Amino acid sequence: MMLPAVRLLTKREAAQYCGLCVSTFAGVCPVRPIALGDGPRMHRYDLRDIDMWIDSLKAPAHTNSLAMMLLDKLNAPTSLPDKYIKILRYMRDHPECDTAVDIRGAGDRTLNILSETNVIRAHGADSKGRRRFLLTELGKDELKKIDAWELGSRR
Repeated sequence: MMLPAVRLLTKREAAQYCGLCVSTFAGVCPVRPIALGDGPRMHRYDLRDIDMWIDSLKAPAHTNSLAMMLLDKLNAPTSLPDKYIKILRYMRDHPECDTAVDIRGAGDRTLNILSETNVIRAHGADSKGRRRFLLTELGKDELKKIDAWELGSRR
């Protein structure tokens, strides 16, 4: 496969570069896209960040053991389950998706739980009467801590 002629890639291009389908790439890649403008159509993945992530996967085998993963989880900067973290990331990466129907992996019950932890908050309803939700500053801070921790633990 030839290297791309550009440094910034769309999600599809980044997934292809990694040899993954888009949905798998979105689920496993911790690299966050750069927002070049409004909306996900303007998000681009830096080839150098993707390369760093791939290189980090080549760490010695003992660091990927189940025991190491469990110990790592104990040191996590949050007590939120992975499912909730994925929902918060989705909300951050797709601000146009703000109802239970639009937010992948979320339902009304899950959004209520996240609201109770103050990482999201309700902000009115859409034209169909569905409650809309936003990430709070606490939620954004939690994601920053988690992203920084994950980058550090994969090095």
